[in-house]
Amino acid sequence: MNEPATVQAGFSAVAAALADPAREAIVGALIDGLALPAGELAVIAGVSPQSASGHLQRLVDCGLLTVWTQGRFRYYRLAGEQAADVVEALANFVRAAPPPRARRRVPRELAFARCCYSHLAGSLGIDLADRLQRLGYVRIDHDRAELSEPGRQWAVANGFMPSKRSSLPALRLCLDWTERRHHLAGPFATAILGHLLQQGHLRRGRGRMLRLTPSGQAWFAALAARAPMPGAAKSAVTNQKLDRDQGGAILRDER
Repeated sequence: MNEPATVQAGFSAVAAALADPAREAIVGALIDGLALPAGELAVIAGVSPQSASGHLQRLVDCGLLTVWTQGRFRYYRLAGEQAADVVEALANFVRAAPPPRARRRVPRELAFARCCYSHLAGSLGIDLADRLQRLGYVRIDHDRAELSEPGRQWAVANGFMPSKRSSLPALRLCLDWTERRHHLAGPFATAILGHLLQQGHLRRGRGRMLRLTPSGQAWFAALAARAPMPGAAKSAVTNQKLDRDQGGAILRDER
């Protein structure tokens, strides 16, 4: 007789490791892809250095964090995009469920632009995906995304991808927890965020927040001004312009 099928995969250890407010705060602080020392993570989690050491070891043991030692300091970071996906998926699940109590409003600057591990998230990340789709550089079908040939040529020309083709997918989708839509992830999206930061088009703010600079506004405006490829899918959103309000960049629809 065949044994009954099961979905049990041993994820209870990971779930148990995350089932603590201090450890939730730790992985949340590392979601932007940075590495932080144990002492700083202890402050973020609101626990003593001794307690933080135990929490961090628990997260390392289950494979969510990696650690390396430099001198007398130990630095921790998420163990790759797969670990970041787990944290983002849980955040999306909780936010989609009926709230048991009133939650704090998401700061406008965080909802506008932030790091999601190594790629751009928030309404600016959604806007980037929409613009690239409108140009015909990216094709999105339900929960799948791929670069078109014109998109690959544009990516190579701008240094976002090597000229040599890779067998690994350059693009995937990641559900944005504030916008409830997909933004772009994967090596292609990581390279774009790296370029925007390196060129000063985006600057890091507090925590995961990103601030759009005037040169960044010009970069997005130039992207929007490019002529779409023939047959490119029309963007589902209205034409938008980048503006600034009270020192923080926002998107405003032109209706």
